[in-house]
Amino acid sequence: MDTRKDKILEQFQDHEDRIIPEKDIETYEFLYDALEKSPDAGFSLGFSHQIIRKIEAKQQRKVTVKLYSLAAVLIAMTLGFSAVFFSEEQCAILFSMILKYKFVVIFLLSAVSLIQIGTRIFSTRELEN
Repeated sequence: MDTRKDKILEQFQDHEDRIIPEKDIETYEFLYDALEKSPDAGFSLGFSHQIIRKIEAKQQRKVTVKLYSLAAVLIAMTLGFSAVFFSEEQCAILFSMILKYKFVVIFLLSAVSLIQIGTRIFSTRELEN
């Protein structure tokens, strides 16, 4: 017996009580040889998952851009219609109200902007990993 077979037989505690078929020993030898070899130089095992994640993220970004574009068009239309239907006096009242609560408006705008920027930064870091 060679040392490879001895190592395989040592793993079975009661190898003296039972006979291990030669096919099983050959199978274990093949398995151990395959496990001892280093993987071929090439793509990593998680390469396909990384590509799939990047493709899904790119598709998600396309959908997000479409939704933002739609929202921008709707907001522009709303502002246009509201400018037509509001009188000058109503616009003055609205503008004075914005000036009165300018800190709240600035806080809300900055909070939304920071959330958007943070989401974009974290999603790009996630794609790099």
